[in-house]
Amino acid sequence: MKQEGQTMKKFLKSFEFKVVSRMTLWSLLVIAVVAYYLFTDTSKAFVSMYTENCHSRMLINYEYTRRVLSDVYVQVSNNVYQIESTLENPDGQIEQMKRIVQNGNRIHSCGMNFVKGYYPQKGERYCPFAWRNPKNRSEILTDEKGDHDYDYLQERWFKAVVEGDTAEWSDPFFDGYDNTTALAAYMVPIHDKTGKAVAVLGADISLDWLTEKLAETDSTYDAQSRFTSEVMGLKSHSYIIDYDGKFITHPERENLLNKLFYGYISFNDANRGKLIAKMKSRQMSSNESSEKYIFRGEECYFFYTPLKYTNWIMVTVVPCRSVDMMGFWQCLRVLFIVAFGIVALLALGYYYIHHHHF
Repeated sequence: MKQEGQTMKKFLKSFEFKVVSRMTLWSLLVIAVVAYYLFTDTSKAFVSMYTENCHSRMLINYEYTRRVLSDVYVQVSNNVYQIESTLENPDGQIEQMKRIVQNGNRIHSCGMNFVKGYYPQKGERYCPFAWRNPKNRSEILTDEKGDHDYDYLQERWFKAVVEGDTAEWSDPFFDGYDNTTALAAYMVPIHDKTGKAVAVLGADISLDWLTEKLAETDSTYDAQSRFTSEVMGLKSHSYIIDYDGKFITHPERENLLNKLFYGYISFNDANRGKLIAKMKSRQMSSNESSEKYIFRGEECYFFYTPLKYTNWIMVTVVPCRSVDMMGFWQCLRVLFIVAFGIVALLALGYYYIHHHHF
């Protein structure tokens, strides 16, 4: 025992112990300095990087949605000339509607609403209509709607397209057959040989696919931050809303075309009015990692952009804590790598000193 104590005293006074102890102290100091900068300045950079990722993800959703809407626009526009060339044949229009639905992968239904009495033999109102059978999507059903059906002549959308002689996307609405499928229609005016607008051609798309696409993108993002999404319950959500804030897409069907997005932003949030003004003025968000809002009681980042040629806004809501935690874990990972490298260097230094006495 006495010999072991003397050996220990000798070791503590040895050159190698003094060198290794000083190296250890300096290493701890280096780790402390690295940790300080990682969790102050560098963590802000990581948060900024992750918020930019969120912004990019929102733009990916935007481009996908725009591409599908553009496909519908092209599908409808490509049939305008053929329809206008055959207006003298009212009974042939039903086949035109069927062909548009059949050739458009995203088109749920298609109809053409004529001005009052355009075909006297058909009555005051005439609308050839085609739609996919909800029980068998490969089957296209047709109908000729008339005076006994929906009176569209006084509707705002009909007057806007005919009198304004312009194409536009409609406000979302529920399918008249099942009253549950949310739709939006791309509408274009149809002209007679004199150039007068005599009908509105509208192709309806289901918004269910869009809700599913946004949910798919959100789940992919949440899978990349599994700890925050599954353990902490911090999940991002993407929506499409109109300029009044009404939900055009929402994973909870009871909120669709019913609840307002703006209603979930805290009234006590000092930035609430500024945010709503920016969104309604058709501005696009940037990498706004300094802008935080209270959404459904949770501090969140908002990323948004208007959808061209519609009255819609694409918006993604990401909990701030989710992004902060991703930045924290990234800093911790870097710190671990630095600490591991320093410990390995210390071990190598001790080994070299122990086996090579000066």
